[in-house]
Amino acid sequence: MSRDRYKTVIVTGATGFIGSHVVAHLASAPNAPPGVVGLDIREGSPDQAQWIRCDLADAAQTAAALSGVSPDGIIHLAGVAAGPSLRDFFAANVQAAANLLAGAAALPRPPRVLVVGTAAQYGITSGEYEVVDEAHPLLGAAPYAVSKTLQEKWALAYAAARALPVIAVRLFNVMGPGQPPSLVPAAFLHQVADVLDGRATQVQVGNTATRRDFTDVRDVAAALWGLMNADERADGQVFNVASGEAVRIADMLEACLRLAGRPISVRQDPARVRITDVETIIGDAGRLRTLVGWRPAIGWPQSLADSWQWLRNKARTAP
Repeated sequence: MSRDRYKTVIVTGATGFIGSHVVAHLASAPNAPPGVVGLDIREGSPDQAQWIRCDLADAAQTAAALSGVSPDGIIHLAGVAAGPSLRDFFAANVQAAANLLAGAAALPRPPRVLVVGTAAQYGITSGEYEVVDEAHPLLGAAPYAVSKTLQEKWALAYAAARALPVIAVRLFNVMGPGQPPSLVPAAFLHQVADVLDGRATQVQVGNTATRRDFTDVRDVAAALWGLMNADERADGQVFNVASGEAVRIADMLEACLRLAGRPISVRQDPARVRITDVETIIGDAGRLRTLVGWRPAIGWPQSLADSWQWLRNKARTAP
């Protein structure tokens, strides 16, 4: 039996790339909650949600925000993927999650909490071909990966103690409109735009021979909401969110170049090449598919085209 219909759902990190799409999905889903609250250190648009500015690294702020809303669901996306020190990762990804979980558990009716992690937690650095399910060891040693693993373990401890119904997910590569320019394929698209607009003369790339698993951000939003509405078998479990297919980065690059409509020079930048790149990594999302019936609906070519359109529209409307 699926979970009762939600009345109020909090989305943390709601102004971010994935968070903004989750908020949009909740606004249009057939079983949309009447109340959607964006919780973020930045303020967002009032069009699709109520907004509360909150620094989750501050325990008192977090407890006050949760007490004021009394949500019956929380999708936790807030955090950082890059930073100058371990302290930054710990504060944003571990301490913030600890404060959120403690505040949620203290509510009169503890909400279901979905905590979002990353495939970087797997830390795959050798071999040629990997299909990765949730049982794969968590070997990620980079600060970001370690902080996300600590976040996940802390969250699942609440589920084990029956203090909160908690679900954990690990996202593989996410793409789509609004993707940050530091990530492929947005990194290619932004460089193509720079060339077309006269800000650059070529596109610089790293190793394009690898194959990775990409899912459109709108499909990711649907997967997260599907898990939030899953029955109690989801509680205390970890789910990969992945397409289950590998795309050659060189094919993505070629597609980006075709969108330019004219020839563009490409140069491999040695600084962008990682010697630990595994040739092929694919996420196994069978557990998610079995429980909620989720399958991605938007292929990477369509996602890429939509991302390019979003980027060019943004450029045209910029002041």
